[in-house]
Amino acid sequence: MKFLKRANYYIYTGVKWAVVAIFLGLLTLSSVQVILRIFFKGGIANAETLMRYLVLWVAFLGACLATYKGRHINLDVISKILRKKNKNLTKLLVSIVSFATLAVLLKSGIEFIINEIQGTDMVFFVPGWVLESVIPLTFLIMALIYLQGAVESAVAMARERKK
Repeated sequence: MKFLKRANYYIYTGVKWAVVAIFLGLLTLSSVQVILRIFFKGGIANAETLMRYLVLWVAFLGACLATYKGRHINLDVISKILRKKNKNLTKLLVSIVSFATLAVLLKSGIEFIINEIQGTDMVFFVPGWVLESVIPLTFLIMALIYLQGAVESAVAMARERKK
């Protein structure tokens, strides 16, 4: 359990820095694009396409950050009904359902990328599927976070039974 917790923390830290770097890159690229269009009547080819992909990365990686902090996916109905009865059971159920949902989304994301590999979309000599790979990557990260939550809840419930 300590390994998973430590791995998730390091992933969280890396994702946090990646979001900052990507957002700064997005801000810089859009500013340069505006300046080039206003003053030089031109712009960078494929800049808008790249910016769309960067927004995708910021959004998906931001979802990972929210999930790590416990502010993203929550099954409110289950939480409100069971919160009074057993907090660890509620967290376990929510984590298992969320993990299962993310596993299905991860599988779909991988299939999507496999289909996109056959495409010919290129942005600045980078295949489009590489830029879209954030989709299954974030589902994997979020699934690991919920796996950690499920394990922690199960361990806490086992400790409560021993008392």
